Amino acid sequence: MKNFAYRATNYSGKIVRGNIAAETAEAASQDISARGLYIISIRETADQLAFLRRFFLGLQIKRSDILEFTGSFSVMLKSGVPIITCLDDLIATTTNSSFKPVLIDIQLRLKSGSTVSTALGAQGAVFPDIIKTLVAVGEETGCLDESLREATEHLQRLQNLSSAIKKALMYPLFAFTATIGALIFWMLFVIPSMTSTLKSMGGKLPPLTLFLINSSNLFRAHWELLPLALVLVPLAIFLLGKQPAIRYEMDRILVNLPVVKIILFNKLLATFAEQFRMLIAAGIPLKRLFDLIIPALGNEYFGVNLLKAKENVLNGNPIAESLEQQKILPPLVISKIRIGETSGTLDKQLDFLAKYYTKKLDDATENLGKIIEPLVMTVIGGLFGIIIMGLLLPIYDLVSKVGKG
Repeated sequence: MKNFAYRATNYSGKIVRGNIAAETAEAASQDISARGLYIISIRETADQLAFLRRFFLGLQIKRSDILEFTGSFSVMLKSGVPIITCLDDLIATTTNSSFKPVLIDIQLRLKSGSTVSTALGAQGAVFPDIIKTLVAVGEETGCLDESLREATEHLQRLQNLSSAIKKALMYPLFAFTATIGALIFWMLFVIPSMTSTLKSMGGKLPPLTLFLINSSNLFRAHWELLPLALVLVPLAIFLLGKQPAIRYEMDRILVNLPVVKIILFNKLLATFAEQFRMLIAAGIPLKRLFDLIIPALGNEYFGVNLLKAKENVLNGNPIAESLEQQKILPPLVISKIRIGETSGTLDKQLDFLAKYYTKKLDDATENLGKIIEPLVMTVIGGLFGIIIMGLLLPIYDLVSKVGKG
């Protein structure tokens, strides 16, 4: 697929700019014309530019925007408002200037005969795959308003999970930033100001003091590398994470890392159970179900093992047994899924698991500060204890010599 940028006018003569993916310029032109637009110009754009546009669009359109869209859309459809009128209201009321063109494009596609799921799918990564799937199921079953309601509840749970995690990470992030800032201040100003005094005392400086002085001198000579490192290190981690094998190991370590595991593991379990429940309730076949859950988790370690479980399930093995063989889920999850399979209440068991692990995540975020605080204080105390000791040792040696004299 190629990417094309276009300028066109709508039925009222207003200029419309946008981007579209198509095999050829002719196909792109036909698609644009089918939306009721009159093309002024169209040109092919580089894939890199298309990637950047999608990236920045993803930053500008938040989950809260999608949540408001699906919630309002569901309520209006349930009230009997025609779909096109719904889009008119949503376009008029949205406060996100980046989201408005997306809604306009959806409306134009609907006017030209597209289904809602097709129109959402044409927006690229703006809408999560599971939302597109639920909408498609709703259209097939004639219950689009119910599917949108399910999508809204799902997005709200994800929003709550995200908010809980951000809340939990605020204190550690603040403590880490404050510690780094204090260390930089000591290295750049405090230790250099005391170096001449320590050297003027005469005698041999302790190894720890020499280490601090040399570290300070090295840091002052190359301090400009720090901002560069703050950019290059995350970039290197990001690029390495693009390699599946490396990403697998990184995610495996994170899932088993103390403290981090409390948040990450419970989030993965809550998301897994919630996605599984929704897709089972929507009647999605198991072959498609796992393919939708894995990207939503965003964890290569879980993803690889779930793919193995999927193969076992497609070979005729029970879901619980297939998941148990991978050893990534706790006994409670396996037990509840097994009960659901045998009793025909899998959606109810998964709903219990989703609520249970969401509650567990909430409790963990509430107590995370109490868990991390002693660890943070120990690390900070240890670092500054070493610095203070290194600066005081020469003074102590001098006082000891004077006392003996």
